[in-house]
Amino acid sequence: MKQRRKLFRIILIFIIVMSGLLIPTNHSSAVESTIIGFIIEADQLEGTFKGANLINGETGDQPSRPMLELKFEQTTVKGFKIKKLIKTPNGIVTSIFSSGDTVLLNNLSLSVTNPGEIMTYTPVNGNIGLKNVKLLAHLVTSDYSILPKLNVSFVEGGEVELDSMNVTELIEEKAKLEDILKSQTTQTE
Repeated sequence: MKQRRKLFRIILIFIIVMSGLLIPTNHSSAVESTIIGFIIEADQLEGTFKGANLINGETGDQPSRPMLELKFEQTTVKGFKIKKLIKTPNGIVTSIFSSGDTVLLNNLSLSVTNPGEIMTYTPVNGNIGLKNVKLLAHLVTSDYSILPKLNVSFVEGGEVELDSMNVTELIEEKAKLEDILKSQTTQTE
């Protein structure tokens, strides 16, 4: 009986591999798709802001694009949602990842082309508190994350809610963030 199961598994794996090689993908939506970016939303984000740097990063359609790299340490997020927008020949497909509880992120780094409207509050933990966050990111990394009650859904359609900013606008946003950090620091002293 065990040998029969093992043989069945080997045959099944072989069929899957062969079908992947034999199915034509010239006109497949997945082959011609482009990731527009990630719309990251949060009701509240607070933690220790480590800085903002102007960098060149890669997007789905541009190999070198000015971005603002935002770095946080020990971050908590409430009302966390990520929308991954993918442009296909048949329209936009949106993958939505959301958490029903407080998200914890350690050494969060966001490469964004639009940080959105920045609204602040005095944080309980860390040196910066942001509310009603909505930004366009192209790279999101974290050393460690806890995403409780993670929900994933897929929706046909969707819209590009934020457009990428040019380098001048990103420099202005960087200056605003630095001013916010200075004002938050003087409030807590």
